[in-house]
Amino acid sequence: MSQNVTLEPVDDVSEDSTVCHYDELSEAAKEQFPILTDDGRRNDHVDVDDDTIDGLRRCDFVKYTDYYAISVN
Repeated sequence: MSQNVTLEPVDDVSEDSTVCHYDELSEAAKEQFPILTDDGRRNDHVDVDDDTIDGLRRCDFVKYTDYYAISVN
């Protein structure tokens, strides 16, 4: 079953947040993350597979080119 992921660029990250760097993500999440941050999709909900969700779910934010807040629905 696929779920929706939303990425939102942020400027500030609280100290108690869990931040993962791109290179710490699972292979599935690394493969999808650049697609999810594409300017045309950045603020849209995008369906992704369970392997990608598992790789993103442990993070509140991902440091890629910027910091991105992760929301999984």
